[in-house]
Amino acid sequence: MTKIDIDQIEKDFFKRGNPLKKLLKTALEVFQAEQVGVLYGTNASNVKFLPTGDWDRGAMDMLDGKGLKGKILKYFGTTIVKLRKLSPVYFFKKGKTDQMEDNDGIIAYMLRTCDGYHKQGISILFSPDISTSIYKGNDQYGYVPFFSYNGTIISEPDIKVKVDLNIIKHFQAKNYVSIYIPDYGILVVITADPDLMDRIESGFVREKELKEKFDILIRLVEIASLAALGRLKGRRGAHLLLRKEQQLRQTSLELVENEKKYRDLYENAPIAYFSVDPQRVITKCNHNASKLSGYGKEELTGLSIMDLYVNDDGETITPDQVRSILEQDGSMRDVEMKFKHKNQENIWVSISLDAVRNKFDEIVETRVMAVDISKRKGLEKQLLQAQKMEAIGILAKGIAHDFNNILAPISGYAEMLLMDIDDKEPKRREHLQSIYDCALSAKGLANQMLTFSEQKDNEFKLLQPNVLVQDALALARSFLPATIEIREKINEKCSLLMVDPMQVHQVLMNLISNAYHAMEEKRGVLDVLLDEIMIKEDNMIFPLKPGIYVYLRIADTGPGIPPAVLERIFDPFFTTKKNGKGSGIGLSVVHGIIQSHKGYINVKSKEGEGTCFEVYFPVYIRDILDKH
Repeated sequence: MTKIDIDQIEKDFFKRGNPLKKLLKTALEVFQAEQVGVLYGTNASNVKFLPTGDWDRGAMDMLDGKGLKGKILKYFGTTIVKLRKLSPVYFFKKGKTDQMEDNDGIIAYMLRTCDGYHKQGISILFSPDISTSIYKGNDQYGYVPFFSYNGTIISEPDIKVKVDLNIIKHFQAKNYVSIYIPDYGILVVITADPDLMDRIESGFVREKELKEKFDILIRLVEIASLAALGRLKGRRGAHLLLRKEQQLRQTSLELVENEKKYRDLYENAPIAYFSVDPQRVITKCNHNASKLSGYGKEELTGLSIMDLYVNDDGETITPDQVRSILEQDGSMRDVEMKFKHKNQENIWVSISLDAVRNKFDEIVETRVMAVDISKRKGLEKQLLQAQKMEAIGILAKGIAHDFNNILAPISGYAEMLLMDIDDKEPKRREHLQSIYDCALSAKGLANQMLTFSEQKDNEFKLLQPNVLVQDALALARSFLPATIEIREKINEKCSLLMVDPMQVHQVLMNLISNAYHAMEEKRGVLDVLLDEIMIKEDNMIFPLKPGIYVYLRIADTGPGIPPAVLERIFDPFFTTKKNGKGSGIGLSVVHGIIQSHKGYINVKSKEGEGTCFEVYFPVYIRDILDKH
């Protein structure tokens, strides 16, 4: 078939002659069909162009076809179908009791339903193979499964149409195509090119060509409808024009209202929405997208989505992997990845994506829904750290007990030998003293491990936290160099704490020493804050319960801690210090002590911006009661 020149046909439709008859001829050519026909809705008055709500019957208006049979159909078709009752021209017929009975033939069904389907965005309904897919309901009627085409995709709606078997037999129909002509009726194409309708398991063999022909038919019907409307004269034409104007006005008002509702829903949605084109450029976004990213809506529009994505060396899915999955499946749900906020902080987001395709099955837009899950990921990380420390604590407990069992005889026998040795053997005494001192040192390390694993008994006392901190700072000033400035802000009215003073002192000195080592090569500031805070349900800090806590913050202006190191900061024997600067157990002991006091420690750090340790101790309940 030669290529159809739609523009030329459009010009011809608006010349002299019946546009609908021209539509029949062109439809025959486009689909290489055997027969075509136009049926219109009417009522008892037999008036065309009635609103669909006024239809109670349908009438054959014109028919056409190929060869001699086609000419007979063209000139005598309406009479033939009426005389032979090959189509249910009326929606209803009188039964034996003279009551109106529904006559469920294909024409009646289509005239009743096609207007509704058209409003749902379905332009064409068709049955690709009547001869093999039909199954009988009774001797007169059979059921035919239908497909639909809405200008973009071919789908299979959940409808089956009753067909008069006599019609199929008379016209020898192999397939069927119908399209609604607004305010008129339907155009029917019978037995189109069978090869065009060939099916495979996943669709149609020539789906692209089939869609192209359907697109041509949709355009032809639109043109022919307007051309037919333009030829109406007098009262009937004026009435139809008025109705068209009323419909357009109502549609316009509905569009404006729906657009406003959609815009309000889109803009005020509780999650972030992005629309992204195939080049990954953001074309549209809502208010929450701006809030999530930190950029204004004007800044986001035109920005590449890749400017927000953070590559974390394969820890999460990549944009290329996302696109590959979208190409195959069309959508993705709850994908976790990192975005970069405008302030350069990384945030965790959970995104869901849907691909929008054109009629050629190409992705023309990706719709992205994003939710900030940074808080949840932080809680997951804290929970994982707590579980890891619990496991390490159990291991440390076993090692420490076994270690102490080995050290006990070493230190005991060394002490006994020192008591028995003669002063005349100073060299031997020196060697034994070294053995004894090393055993005591190792015993101290074992006790630290037991403290970390919460196995060493605490000696709790009721103390003022400000006194503990001030005593630790007084001691720190004796060994901190003049290059390190101490800034302190101590609330002396903090509530009493039930703590082990030696262990809390160890916590303070470890954190201060840690800050000192971070700043000893350059000048710096040691910032110490002590205050009392209330933790509520809406500002929960995992794993603390709501209540009153003494809050201690020790911060330095050192080089900061890299993210990879920060994750292991409390692991036993993990250290980045040079040899001789520490064993790597100090912070793990701090963590164990604070846990044994039902408290919590958190660390915040950025490379180049220093490090901050935050400690929370629960306030002693009796002191709270005394205050009230």
